[in-house]
Amino acid sequence: MTPLNDPDDLGGTGLALTPEPAAPDTLSVRLTGALDHESADALVREVARRLAKRPAPWLLRLDCAGLTACDSLGLAALLMIGRRTGAAACALRLDRRPPHLDRLLAVTGTHRYLVGPEEEPGPA
Repeated sequence: MTPLNDPDDLGGTGLALTPEPAAPDTLSVRLTGALDHESADALVREVARRLAKRPAPWLLRLDCAGLTACDSLGLAALLMIGRRTGAAACALRLDRRPPHLDRLLAVTGTHRYLVGPEEEPGPA
């Protein structure tokens, strides 16, 4: 397992995951870099691996402030993570979304599914 606050670069894909302190039933991870065709599959695999640990978290928080880009495969990865967290009875939160991610979610009609109707947008 990656030590707390030690980034995992997902095999040189350009996306780093940094575990962050959280409540015992919460998995909190900061994403830094591009969520794209090179990193999407690796992110889904890593999240699935972490969700499989026991006890399983009830909440997965992805801090998206450090995302520099998100392409269609990155969006597909977020949707897959949403399905996997749902199947694991774990809620998903996309925290501190950059404007480009909020635009992508709005344009593709996936905002309500991934963020929820009452969530505020990320920072401007």
